[in-house]
Amino acid sequence: MTAKLLIAILISVISAPLVAAGQVPVGQKPAVPSASNETVVAAMEALQRGDFAAAIAPLEKLTLVAPQVAEYQADLGMAYYSAGRPKDAIAPCRKALKLKPTLAAARYFLDVSLAETGDCKAALPLIEKDYAANRDPQLRRLMGLDGARCGMSIADPYRAVRFLQSLDGDFPDDPDVLYLGTRIFSDLSNLAAQRLLRVAPGSYQARQIDAEVLEVQGRTAEAIEEYRKILAAAPHLSGIHYRLGRLLLARDPEAATADAARHEFEKELEINADDAGSEYELGEMARAGRQWDAAIAHFGRAVKLDPNFPEAMVGLGKSLISAGRAAEAVAPLERAVKLEPNDAVAHYQLSFAYLRSGRDADAKRELDLYRSAHDRQHQIVETIRQGIGGNISRPQTAEPPE
Repeated sequence: MTAKLLIAILISVISAPLVAAGQVPVGQKPAVPSASNETVVAAMEALQRGDFAAAIAPLEKLTLVAPQVAEYQADLGMAYYSAGRPKDAIAPCRKALKLKPTLAAARYFLDVSLAETGDCKAALPLIEKDYAANRDPQLRRLMGLDGARCGMSIADPYRAVRFLQSLDGDFPDDPDVLYLGTRIFSDLSNLAAQRLLRVAPGSYQARQIDAEVLEVQGRTAEAIEEYRKILAAAPHLSGIHYRLGRLLLARDPEAATADAARHEFEKELEINADDAGSEYELGEMARAGRQWDAAIAHFGRAVKLDPNFPEAMVGLGKSLISAGRAAEAVAPLERAVKLEPNDAVAHYQLSFAYLRSGRDADAKRELDLYRSAHDRQHQIVETIRQGIGGNISRPQTAEPPE
């Protein structure tokens, strides 16, 4: 929360009891301040400087002089919180709410103070109630983040996810929200995996977790063996033949291995005819073998099965260009760059499609976009993106079409 926002909240509450009593006109200091008014002025001046720590002493004095004034208790609680003392903020916020339950600011700062001092069981019900009612975006953001963290800290991850859903709607591009989301979903995945291994250690589902871990670790031969055991137990399980095919290609690009991988992708399609990934891989294998018609057919089916599959659109475009059908390649490649505006490969291939269709100006524009996108792309970022999204398809590369 910004200092400016806190100052506005605190000053509006501090001035309220004195203005109501006719002691301090709004925007004007008392001409001959009483001891109480001098204390108020000291607190307000500290807050106007953004010096929340300096505001605490005069606010503490005010709560002693006028212990029944709810606003002073609320001000002290908020100042404590703002000065990095959430534990000390809890008692005055509670006193303020006991004196005047309608003081929303005191309630909100009590919520976040409880959360940030680890009393999540007390904080969570309050934050769940107050998040929707709070109209201040920065305080709302703070409450949502604290609520999500508390959900995880008390091992209630689905409660945390509900906060994430709200935060994603209110603050979709906030780095803290995005980072917390990656942590929470990662923890959710680990918790679910641990539970599965505990309740069904011999199941094919547990074996699949083991196989995927081996795959991530680069222990390809062991992962292949584990996937084959899964198929022995569940021969019609979708997704496993596809993974086997990918691992076979990764382990050994020789012709015999390629044939074995092709067989796995074809078996996957027998189990799941709607598997766009296997169609894509078969398209890549046909394209590598200069079998343009077969490549076009496989990529075309992949795009039909998944209309938001840019890699398949690029593969289709490449194959069409190489088959002498550049004009037909324009549409899928234009769709690819629309889906992935920063995909350098898609821009590169589209420049060739335009060039071979006689659209020189469009070709030049796409080539410029390719160079810009290529400069922006960093392989490590792309790898992280694919890992988070679960996209294990082989990426397209920027080589001239044949």
